[in-house]
Amino acid sequence: MRTTAANMRDRTNTNLSVSSTSSRSSLNEKDYLDSLPPSPTLPGPITKENRPRPLCRRQTAMRILLAALCALLFTWRYILGWPAASYIPTSPIPDQVDDQEPQLIAGDNLPDEPAAFIVTDSHGSSKWTISIPHNALFPLPSYQYKDICTEGTGLQRTISTTIRPHGRRHWWREHFRTTSDHTFLDVADAEHAGALSPPGDTFADTCQSSLTFVLESDEASFGKSLLLLWMSYGLARHEGRAFFLDDTRWAWGSYTSYFAAPPMPKCSPPPTHQRVPCPRTAKHLVVSAATAGWTFGSAFQQEFQVARKHGLEAQSRVYDLARSGFKALFKLTGEDSLYAASRIAKLKDDAAAHGGSMVGMQIRRGDLHPFEYQYSRDYLPLERYARGARSLSRTLLGGDEALDDFSSIVEYVKSPLILSSDDPDIMDSSELLEAAAPLSVQPAQERIQLATKKRLDKTSPVAPLRDGPYVKHVEENIGWEGGFYSALFYSLGGAKRAASTDYKVNIPEQTLRLRQLVGRAYLLDLTVVSESDGVVCAISSASCRALGVMMGWDAMTGGRWMNVDDGRAWSWTGQR
Repeated sequence: MRTTAANMRDRTNTNLSVSSTSSRSSLNEKDYLDSLPPSPTLPGPITKENRPRPLCRRQTAMRILLAALCALLFTWRYILGWPAASYIPTSPIPDQVDDQEPQLIAGDNLPDEPAAFIVTDSHGSSKWTISIPHNALFPLPSYQYKDICTEGTGLQRTISTTIRPHGRRHWWREHFRTTSDHTFLDVADAEHAGALSPPGDTFADTCQSSLTFVLESDEASFGKSLLLLWMSYGLARHEGRAFFLDDTRWAWGSYTSYFAAPPMPKCSPPPTHQRVPCPRTAKHLVVSAATAGWTFGSAFQQEFQVARKHGLEAQSRVYDLARSGFKALFKLTGEDSLYAASRIAKLKDDAAAHGGSMVGMQIRRGDLHPFEYQYSRDYLPLERYARGARSLSRTLLGGDEALDDFSSIVEYVKSPLILSSDDPDIMDSSELLEAAAPLSVQPAQERIQLATKKRLDKTSPVAPLRDGPYVKHVEENIGWEGGFYSALFYSLGGAKRAASTDYKVNIPEQTLRLRQLVGRAYLLDLTVVSESDGVVCAISSASCRALGVMMGWDAMTGGRWMNVDDGRAWSWTGQR
């Protein structure tokens, strides 16, 4: 205990001694520091005399304004480049532009064929433009339109990355939504600058901007042509362009054989050599199935898709374009229009008389297969369509969706199931009839029916007679088998498919008559089914997507358009 106490006293004394010593040391250091002379390397004390005076506010504001103007001028120069005084042609057309840079060769001669090429102004700034000979037939063959856009894409890439200063794509065009191609010199501007031949005589009331839709012979699908037509018209209206339609080379014949003529603009069409297939910002644009990828490609989707939305809501602006085209252009003419109206009224009256609903079903077979991977090389089961129709019928009548057996309910028994299909055999399919029961399956229209060989043999049998023992050929009926096939369509009436290099397609009269019958039957089906209370179809079919447009936005958002293929929401191309 003594030892411990002694130790404690020693510790206490030690602490007191250190504290006392530290205090004295601090005082000594302070006196020492105060006695040191001022360091020559340190600034002197700040006083009123040597304090820095603030800059004049007006001078500061002028400097800020001058800096802002310089920044604005630099930005404007960087985005648009200096205005060009005159352009001269500097390059022919490369054959391949996908992975290669075009070779620039100086020269003053314009291409003899429609082509894209680069021009350079007196300041050394380069742009690309399109040369179409004034005597070229309009419209150009589809392959030439495609070649022009392919070449133009390569030239645009070359100018953006190698010819222009800074050698890179503008970052804001990668991150913000813009469709302007600042590397393109419009044909009219190129003519004015002397890079292209003068336009010649023009009308005073020529349209300032226009969109010409070309119905192509290469596209056999009537549904795809309709959707692209509607989208093109809607885009023209959205951008304030005059709309023109050309059916010179349409495989289905004259447009007015099916529809009323489209509304004509109040201005005159531009010269044909000024109508170009790309870029989309050209003053006078040509749209066809061959160039749809440039007009309605990824840049279009980025511009028109609604940001931060998914599914159908993301496509609302695109849908509005297609809907605008449908309302303006889908007008059947003649007896087909009268028949469609009477058929729709009859089906609706039958459904209303029994308190039921009218459900439509569109089934595509032939050479088109569904998106769903499991059936990508086959067809969707008919039972899936029937199950969707029964579910939609229950929903429309306010019934229990969980109820699967409703065969005893009168409203469901009397509800008509309106069928439209490219395969005539589906109407008599036991698989569909059993799966759809108790709904009553009826054809959408009975005015023009596609017949199979089996049905033709019953209604118009051909006697199996030979003219002699050496005659092996026996006449027989040839029907519409298995649905719509492009090869079958092009061979109707013994016609041969025209090559895409042909400027004009001369379709034999008999072939044209058969094609028009098929087309009219298709349009009657669409018209009747679109007036149903609800529709079941597969989005892989262009007809299904067209029906979504024809039914209207309220029907789409209200669930009255049902897709049974891969669970996709509506889009005009069917892609996610």
